[in-house]
Amino acid sequence: VDALLGEVDVIHEGQVAMSAAKGKEEPGEMGLEMEENEGCAPRKYYEYLHSLNDKQREAACSDVAVPLMIVAGPGSGKTSTMVGRVLTLLKEGIPPSNILAMTFTTAAASEMRDRIGAVVGKAVAKEIIISTFHSFCLQLCRTHAEKLGRTSEFIIYGHGQQRRAIIEAERLLEHGKSDGLGDAVKQYDGDIKHSFKDKAKKWLKFVTQAKSSGQAPEEYEKKGDLTGASILRHYNEILVSCNALDYHDFINSSITLLTKFPEVYKECQNTWQAIVVDEFQDTSAMQYFLLKLLASHNHITIVGDDDQSIFSFNGADVSGFDSFRRDFPNHKEIRLNKNYRSTRAIVEAATALIHNNTKRCNHKLAETDNPSGSKITVKECHSEDSQCAFVIDKIIETTSSSAEGRDFGKIAVLYRRQITGKAFQVSFRNRKIPFNVHGVAFYRKKAIKAIMAILRTTLPGCDDGPWRQALKTLLPGDKEEKKKIIDHVEKISLARKCSFISAATDIFSAKVSGTFKRTQITQGRKVLSTLYSLSKFVEREQSVSAVISSAGNMLPQQYLLEKRAVIDNDGGKLLNEDNDIRSVLQFLMDDVSDFLSTHFSSSGDANQTEEKGCTATLKAFIDYISLRETENFRSRKEENKNSITLTTIHQSKGLEWDVVFIVQANDSEIPLLHEYNGTVKEAGCTLEEERRLFYVAMTRARKKLYILHVTVDSHRQLLPPSRFLREIPGHLLDIQGEGAATKYHEQPSGDISFDHAEGETSTEKPIVNQNETSPYPELMQSCLANDFLKRFEIDDRAVVSHIFHHWAKRQAFQIPKRLLDKIKFVIDERLRGKGYKRKV
Repeated sequence: VDALLGEVDVIHEGQVAMSAAKGKEEPGEMGLEMEENEGCAPRKYYEYLHSLNDKQREAACSDVAVPLMIVAGPGSGKTSTMVGRVLTLLKEGIPPSNILAMTFTTAAASEMRDRIGAVVGKAVAKEIIISTFHSFCLQLCRTHAEKLGRTSEFIIYGHGQQRRAIIEAERLLEHGKSDGLGDAVKQYDGDIKHSFKDKAKKWLKFVTQAKSSGQAPEEYEKKGDLTGASILRHYNEILVSCNALDYHDFINSSITLLTKFPEVYKECQNTWQAIVVDEFQDTSAMQYFLLKLLASHNHITIVGDDDQSIFSFNGADVSGFDSFRRDFPNHKEIRLNKNYRSTRAIVEAATALIHNNTKRCNHKLAETDNPSGSKITVKECHSEDSQCAFVIDKIIETTSSSAEGRDFGKIAVLYRRQITGKAFQVSFRNRKIPFNVHGVAFYRKKAIKAIMAILRTTLPGCDDGPWRQALKTLLPGDKEEKKKIIDHVEKISLARKCSFISAATDIFSAKVSGTFKRTQITQGRKVLSTLYSLSKFVEREQSVSAVISSAGNMLPQQYLLEKRAVIDNDGGKLLNEDNDIRSVLQFLMDDVSDFLSTHFSSSGDANQTEEKGCTATLKAFIDYISLRETENFRSRKEENKNSITLTTIHQSKGLEWDVVFIVQANDSEIPLLHEYNGTVKEAGCTLEEERRLFYVAMTRARKKLYILHVTVDSHRQLLPPSRFLREIPGHLLDIQGEGAATKYHEQPSGDISFDHAEGETSTEKPIVNQNETSPYPELMQSCLANDFLKRFEIDDRAVVSHIFHHWAKRQAFQIPKRLLDKIKFVIDERLRGKGYKRKV
């Protein structure tokens, strides 16, 4: 959150600089030729409109006084239409500084500004305010901070500060104190009851949900939740007394300014004469309410696709389209259904899939003029290793046959969770296939950098950098408090001309300090003691993996997780895998295994290793990772142009490639099922969002789409294919591998075809050669295991898989058919013995 807020401030400062500079621009800098017979409209404007298709042009040129909803499907030219809409607003005489365009990423804002600038000139494009919701609201709040009870220099509370405020609100509730709030927080010494700390996470979650939904304390009082109302009221009062806002306050406070201060509302109405919103499906309920206030003049254009709403864990509300239709009854709705990106087969398959969602507009039917292309290849792989091997073979086959040479940049591998991509990184690296990991590189994440710093402190001759990072990681408290401590240690270190760790040891060894509180001295001493204990552990432990696990477990949860690893959604819980401790440690363990097996030999240092545990091995591993990541970072920009993209489906939103592999398409991955209770509801919103996620993944492909699933995971547990595969028409699939063609197609509903009118169904059957022999006959047996597992309900499959895993270890049952027979016998015996009535 802190990093995002920093980015928000940068954007805001850039916009202020642009506004200050606009008065210095000469009007003649547009340098555009004018069409004499078309008044003052630039020729390039009409040339641009001519490049659009009929629907796009209709949307771009629609009456600016009428609210406009543009429903743009994948590959339908959404950005081109939005640019045309902004050009029309300019042509209608709306000054560029009075146009507000809302986007969700800085990349989207940059692209829009560049494309507008190519038509009307860079000077005009710079004057248009293209902003994210939170940066816009932050600017509004700072401008009118006094009306919110703050100064314009108010601070922004991060997670640590929010938690402290929550604990103080609990304390005030417990003791009935309501005065002197500011002093109470500023003088808070952290020495409070453990019960407050234990409940802080729960109440922080409560406050976050309340603010996200715009709930006030009075509303909770009406519901009878007096405790929740008091906590929320105390928390808000603490923020006011400390001249602070938190992240959720940006939207809520902006709404307060617009609803309670008529002069602010009038100023915004006069300033923002036209509003354009990109990715409308990603807006939250409160963001939509803000838009409704700003757009009371009806000069609003929203662009989005409810079928691509995949960020509900960030507050996105897919029902915003229905709200817009209700709140702007005179709106005009234009649908961009023509897909310019994908082949006919891919478009038809994706359309058939998404038609299974009930909470959507049923009359949307995509179309395309693109050729049919090849069928979607669905490949059943025995294991994760065979899945990697198949992908590599197809990549080599595709790039070798390309007339343009070996162009890896047009290929992507998509997966539901980041942990799935690790095997592909290792395989690609071994086969010398260039690749890039979209998003933040693993070893550049804060949690991993912290673990690596802790590990470096255990090595002889460690410099100040790792000690500083480790101390920053392990010390309790918020960001400002940690910075104050570390700055003081550095100051003492410079004054004494000694190392950082020597100064820290002297400071935290003191019984009394005039600079720090007693609790801070005690906490610092505990951190140093923990790091020294880890150093001793390295000297006697032979396993590097055990050391890394110990270092990972030292990290405080709030530092390791940028957000909660488990998030609530639709009454159930989802795993935010990017911040899961198990995934982080698994990545490291995989790299350790790869290093020990291929890059390290301990024969020369056997005696040293025996004397000092795994010190030498750990140093060699850290040096290896440092060198590898440095080389990767230097060459990443050049290699990315001709390298395969590895990314999660969420991160692939808005991108496209010629060839796409969707891997690990199992029911345990998409829809995501895991050990947390209530994960996916068959008829719930969560399952529909998982289907939308699969839809987004499919529509990233331009020419060829592969969907792969495995029958057995790394723990030899049996995995069924994704239920979504059964929803794709069989005549569009080329099913390969171990399964029969009818495996996915006991279809409950008809197939959607372009050749049929809306509401009709296709009766075409899957085109598969039933007599074709599988190139992997040994994998046919594993398919029997998969079919056997499907006889049980999902809740029971874990038990069956455990039995399978237990007997599979035995030498006598290495033959799959014999193993399945034994499992059937064991389950049969258990059912008879316990009177279990479930059908087998």
